[in-house]
Parts: sequence; structure tokens; C-alpha cells
Amino acid sequence: MHTSLLKAGAVVAVLALAACGGGGTGASGAGKTLKFAVVAEESGPLGAYGSQLVAGVKAAVADLNASGSYDFKIEPVYFDCQSEQAICVAKARQAVTTDRLPLVMGPIVTANVMPAAEVTSRAKVPHIVMSLVSEITSKYDNTYRWGIANQKNNETVVEYVKSQIKPDDSVAIVHANSDFGNSAAGQQKALLDKAGIKISANIGHDPGQADYTPAILQLRKADPAYVLLSDTNPADVAKLLRQAKETGLKGQWIGAEAAGVIPLAGDAAKGYMTVAPWFPDNASDPNSPALTRKFKEQGVQAPGWFAGMAYDATKGIAEAARAQGFSSKELTMGLSSISDLPGTAVRSWTFSAGNHEGQTAATIAEWTGSGYRTVWPKP
Repeated sequence: MHTSLLKAGAVVAVLALAACGGGGTGASGAGKTLKFAVVAEESGPLGAYGSQLVAGVKAAVADLNASGSYDFKIEPVYFDCQSEQAICVAKARQAVTTDRLPLVMGPIVTANVMPAAEVTSRAKVPHIVMSLVSEITSKYDNTYRWGIANQKNNETVVEYVKSQIKPDDSVAIVHANSDFGNSAAGQQKALLDKAGIKISANIGHDPGQADYTPAILQLRKADPAYVLLSDTNPADVAKLLRQAKETGLKGQWIGAEAAGVIPLAGDAAKGYMTVAPWFPDNASDPNSPALTRKFKEQGVQAPGWFAGMAYDATKGIAEAARAQGFSSKELTMGLSSISDLPGTAVRSWTFSAGNHEGQTAATIAEWTGSGYRTVWPKP
């Protein structure tokens, strides 16, 4: 594989785990098994997200162990944190203190991963995250983002709108009254203002509403050409899309990917555009159909970008271990030295000691009714 990792030939470090310092070894027997923690919201209201993470890891582990490219076995240890913040933190603590695992991946949702990162940071254990919030990698230098920060997503969305919008058109912002929704809406407003694009409505809503008629009526009055949606609750996104279609609301909806929206919204999802680093069944991506099938084989019928990022991240962990060793300190060195690692979901990955961001460019794709097609950047 075309990677540039410090001490790339140091496979001896992998075989001599008992002598490695800097956190748990994650090894068993004679040092032939690499173990790490996967903390995920597999059950509870956020189960669609955690299941994606686990499916991505399992698919990657099956492929990597069968590849013959590694002289060790990869064996993740899975912790279901049940969509509860306190449990997610407790599972992360168990992983790094009781079980002495040398690396943690997950959980997905920012409200759960931020306090979990506090635990891993104190333990000096590297932490793989997919959180959209920019602050996590700046606040915790043990975190590595296998994904893209929401600021970059919003820059991509506004760039697309700017390229398409007509002189008399306007844009509406719809967002959940949550940390993610409010932050994203603020970023979008600043970017639209800078681009000189008229904002005809800026609508916040409390999560979990049974009916979104007031928001839809405001949108009808504003008559925007584009509706920028910042909401990661799939049920809420689906309700908004369905009510928009039922009332004949015009305007192109563009939102952050929320796992499970497509089956929940049904026909109303057709034409919906989302911004993400990877899309399942994407006709514009030659790797996407095969990768989508792998995730479905792991029990996820509606794969999302979290599964794709988890697949690539697992490959990155294996490469870091092969180059440096299995301890927390060695995995940190290995992850920080990944350069142009070919991904399966994403073309390549590069990190350094001072840059843990992973990706800097997002993609917008449209749901066609049977799959996705990339619309921006133009294929």
C-alpha cells in the first residue's frame, strides 16, 4: 500500500508487544492479535448511527484479515453504549482503564463522543472520531477525524448554491435547536452573507416535533430556491421532507446526512440532496456499489457515510499498527504519520502530528429514488 509511515519497516515492533509501552498493548498470546475498542450507539434512539459504525468496522476487519497483508489478526472489542451519554463515557472508560485497550473508535454523536474523548485524552489513548464538530480535534489532540468537519460541509453547500442560484432567488435556513443545528445555521448564514446571497427565512425548531406545519408555512411565504437543512434526527428530517412534498413546497432541499432518512421519508426523499464524504449506491463512484453490499451483508440495509468512514479508519489502524506497533503510543505515532493512504470510501487519507482533520472537501449527492448520484463537485 502506498503509505508513508514513520518506521514503516518496523514489523518487529508488532511481534514484540510485551515490550511496548505507552498504554495497553491490545495484544493476546504471542502478540499476533491487534485489539481496539469500538464504542457505538448500537441500540436506543441513535441505533441507526451506531449500527453503521459497527458494520463498517466488521466489513473492514473481514477484508483485512482475509487479505494476507498483515502478519497479525485484527479483533475489535465492541461496546454498545445504548445511545446514552453516561453509558458511552462509562464504556470508553472501561475500554481504556479496565480492559487496557490501546485505541478507541466512536461513539458517533457529538454529545456522546466529546465527553468520551475527555476520558481517552487523560489516558493518552488515540481516539478515532467521525464527529462533524470542529472543536473536537482542536480541543483533544488524541482525536483523529475520519470524516469531515461541518464547516467544510457548509462551505461546500454554499459553494454549490452560489454556482447555481439566479439573481432573484433566495435561500432559507432550517435547523434543529441543538448544538449541531445552531452551529451549522450560524456557519451557513455567515457564508451566505459573505457570498451576497439573500436569506429569506432562518427557522429553528425543537427536535422531536410531531408536526412541522408552522415551519412549512414560513417556507411557503419565503418561497426560497434552496432550503439548507441542519438536523441529524432522521425522523425530523423525514417529517419535514414529507410535509414539504404534501404541501407542494418548491425549492431544493440540501442537508447533512442523517442515517435512516431515505426509508423514513419514502417518495418524499426523491431529489433530496445531502452533503457527506461518501454515499452508498452512488452511480458516480465506482467503489460505492461493492462497498454498499459489504455493509448490507453486515445487517445495515440503509448504509450511510459513517459506515464508509469506519471501513477506511479500520484500514488506517491496521496500517499504523503494522508500521509502529500495538501500544497507544505506537498507534498514535503511526496514525500521525499516515500519508496518502488509499481509501476505499474516500480516495486518500493524510494525517500528521499537527493535523488530525482527515478530509477537507465534501461531496453533494442527490437521492434518485434507487441510489445516489454526485452533483457537486461536478463528476
